[in-house]
Amino acid sequence: MGHILSEVAEGNRFVLHISADNNSLDLYGIVKRHLKENIALITILYNQRLSFENVHVDMEAMGEDSIPIMWRNVKVVAYKEDYIVQAPTDGVKHNRRGCFRVAIGIVAQMRSSGNGAKHVLVKDISLTGFAIADRKKELELSKGTLLSIYFEDAGCVIDLTGKLVRIEEREEMTVYGFETINLCRDLSSYLSLKQRRNRTRLD
Repeated sequence: MGHILSEVAEGNRFVLHISADNNSLDLYGIVKRHLKENIALITILYNQRLSFENVHVDMEAMGEDSIPIMWRNVKVVAYKEDYIVQAPTDGVKHNRRGCFRVAIGIVAQMRSSGNGAKHVLVKDISLTGFAIADRKKELELSKGTLLSIYFEDAGCVIDLTGKLVRIEEREEMTVYGFETINLCRDLSSYLSLKQRRNRTRLD
């Protein structure tokens, strides 16, 4: 069963996966208003005016059951200060495991409701989530917990808020996996940079 674009609630975030030739780019945005079932007014979080001619664009957003939905080959055109997106076909559930996770290993500041700031080790990050490693096994988090991590690295500011969806108990640590629920402007460029650096170390 397909999913219509209007299932994405107004105010919710999305990602545009843009590709042309051998180049690709991910841009974040917010749904401002639905105009029809498959047409919406959107804001794209980018500080320059964009043209979507001669590029392929897929749109990904979180469904009601927290499973990403992908709309293939959407059309995006500028409209006043914003953009209009049209989905020619229904969206389909997208396997979030396809989002490449990048090993980070950086200490970040963690903030959660009712608790002061702590420092945690960020294990890895993808476009849709992140994982933290608790070597002392002292966090005792439960599924559904919301928390934020913040750090600066390689000229990028990473400020992510996530919902805890996975807990892995290991002998040497507990790994908590989070689904990202906010927008971070530097995230896509940061992940690209870290991937390039990680490949360089392996070469």
